[in-house]
Amino acid sequence: MPEQNSPAEAVWDGVSRTTVTTINTDSTEQNQDARNVLICLAVFTAEVLLAWPFADLAFGDDVAYSHVAYILTRTGHLIFNGWEAAMMLQQAYWGALFIRLFGFSFVCMRLSTIPLALGAVVLCYKLARRAGLRPQNALFVTLLFALCPLYLPLAVSFMTDVPAIFFMFASFYAFARAEESVGEPGSYGWLALGAVTGFIGGTGRQIVWLVPVIVLPYLAWVKREHRWFRLWAEAAWVGVLAGLNYTTFWFNHQLYTVFQPSVLSELKLAIKHPFATVNITARLYMMLVLLVLPAAIPLLLQSSVETWRGPRLRKIIVATLLLVVLAAIAIHPSLASLPWVSNTLDWEGIHGDGPLPGRPIVLTRPIRAVLAVAVYVAVCILAGELNKIGELAKRAWPVVRDAKEGTFTLAAMSLVSAAYFFLVIVRASEFTVFDRYLLPLLPCAATLLLLPSQAKSLSGQRMLRRAMRASWTLLIVFGAYAILSTQDYWSLARARVEATRRLESAKIPRSGVDAGMEYNGWTQLLINGRLNWWYVKNPPGAYRPGYGITPDVVPLYRLEYAPNPPETVPSEFGSVPYFSLLPPFHKQVSIDRVVVASKGDR
Repeated sequence: MPEQNSPAEAVWDGVSRTTVTTINTDSTEQNQDARNVLICLAVFTAEVLLAWPFADLAFGDDVAYSHVAYILTRTGHLIFNGWEAAMMLQQAYWGALFIRLFGFSFVCMRLSTIPLALGAVVLCYKLARRAGLRPQNALFVTLLFALCPLYLPLAVSFMTDVPAIFFMFASFYAFARAEESVGEPGSYGWLALGAVTGFIGGTGRQIVWLVPVIVLPYLAWVKREHRWFRLWAEAAWVGVLAGLNYTTFWFNHQLYTVFQPSVLSELKLAIKHPFATVNITARLYMMLVLLVLPAAIPLLLQSSVETWRGPRLRKIIVATLLLVVLAAIAIHPSLASLPWVSNTLDWEGIHGDGPLPGRPIVLTRPIRAVLAVAVYVAVCILAGELNKIGELAKRAWPVVRDAKEGTFTLAAMSLVSAAYFFLVIVRASEFTVFDRYLLPLLPCAATLLLLPSQAKSLSGQRMLRRAMRASWTLLIVFGAYAILSTQDYWSLARARVEATRRLESAKIPRSGVDAGMEYNGWTQLLINGRLNWWYVKNPPGAYRPGYGITPDVVPLYRLEYAPNPPETVPSEFGSVPYFSLLPPFHKQVSIDRVVVASKGDR
């Protein structure tokens, strides 16, 4: 009796079979696809409305990005303010268009991202189908992406992350259509569209350039027998490289921007600090597993069965890793907690206690421990597949090398995702990396996790049906938290706006109010148009050591959850209550008088 393939091996055995059928779908599947796209759009619209992101206050870094678009509208020039590591060209002009149409407000800035967020959701579904997933699984992957606790907060902001994802997906999709239609006149149009969308997206956030830089030569190789198509793909690649090099050179010579070092220099720095590199790699990987955990359940179940029935080496690998994890947690209990990489997700909710010092914790210790242990166990079980790493590579290599009909999209997404993850790790050698950087990896990672459940050797089993029910249940839990935490953030934001209005009505100057990074940052930009960040080297002396990001803000009053003696005491302005869907449901923003300035104030 022949040996049954492991779940991971089944991906590469079944990928050609499953993906060919997704391109030439029959009318039934076309109807399913149309219905599923509408479901995804309806779910995303509903979660935005439930979160109700309406408050005239910036969100995180978009205080600086909004200022660039605002100044562009007033002066016609791109003027940076000391915070921009993202190139911001596409983002600034897109925001300026909405300011021209509707006038400036932070709500307007956020709403300008909604069309791109909706487009990214639609493209995510289309890419999942072309990558080999059946309609139901493609729907699952798209909802996992749209309901991610990272995606929703960013989709209702003016941050560069979601527009970048839209352009990445659009470029992927155009190249996939070009590959499908080689030999037809329309293939050149799709090729051009993929190159153009990839380049334009990179002028907003440089990481988008990875798609045309990697996929164009790969597409030329895969279709090397079609001489003219190959030549045009190579020409487009050269054009994109020339454009991105010129644009990067231009950006690095602008005043008050964050200089972008070369990948080589960052790689050398990462090699010099191997412990830090391994540390950030592990933390990013754990965070990625957490985000795709609902999609991993079927594969985890199958891998558990394979481990139990499999060879002794596989059992030893999994058991050893589990013991190491348990020992590490016993020695350092803090390891049984998340997030391993923070910024958007944190204990207190979206952006942690940054918007409001003393903000109540919503991801309590038991919740964090359960999720952390689940991720560790998942990683150990999946590591059992490593005992066949050689066989996996042999099965994967022909698919990536030749990418016959129906496998190109999955192969291209996998190549770009691997390069992207590598660059994020390398980037960490000089810059802080955040959890939101993992968002572009979700569709590809979730697709690879779900593909084994579609292979003939694994499908139709009652165990897998139960696993998918568990996956949908966990997805609903993740989606519910995304909605609740985003609603909590914007309910807090509206209370912060009301509190600052009280102070402004009492003739307290903006520079005398500490209302969180977004409010303080806008105050600083209104006063002198520059934020004080040590990354800025041009012009020399732009950074003022010993001062905070907002040196012109010298607070007399501070917004916080409760007074914090001896730094602050209650003031005559009282507090502003607000309602949150996360416990404790009735919260407040306390307007306190500053008695002793903290180090972060100057």
